[in-house]
Amino acid sequence: MEIGIDIEECERFKDKSEHFISRFFTKKEIEYASSKTKSQEEFCAFWCVKEAVVKAFSNKNISFLDIEVLHDENGKPFVNKNKTILFELNKNNLSEIKISISHTASTAVAICLLY
Repeated sequence: MEIGIDIEECERFKDKSEHFISRFFTKKEIEYASSKTKSQEEFCAFWCVKEAVVKAFSNKNISFLDIEVLHDENGKPFVNKNKTILFELNKNNLSEIKISISHTASTAVAICLLY
């Protein structure tokens, strides 16, 4: 089992350029966050997930674009098990990746559990 956590100030994501956003977030993440009134909070929360996943895997070579945060039909966030994530799980003899996200107007936090 592995664990990663990250916390960030949402203000950091207030005036990020489209270039910055497209470098670190997938199309689906951008669509989701942009549809929200407080998109900076959503982008900050997604950033926290990506940082927590990298920390849990102890692998700085995983691209933030390889880590995609999606939501199920009930709105629960999860990390898309694409081929990069599946490879990393298998390489570490793990099979599951779970996340939890929370944010306020000023701060976002995420935790990742691999098992």
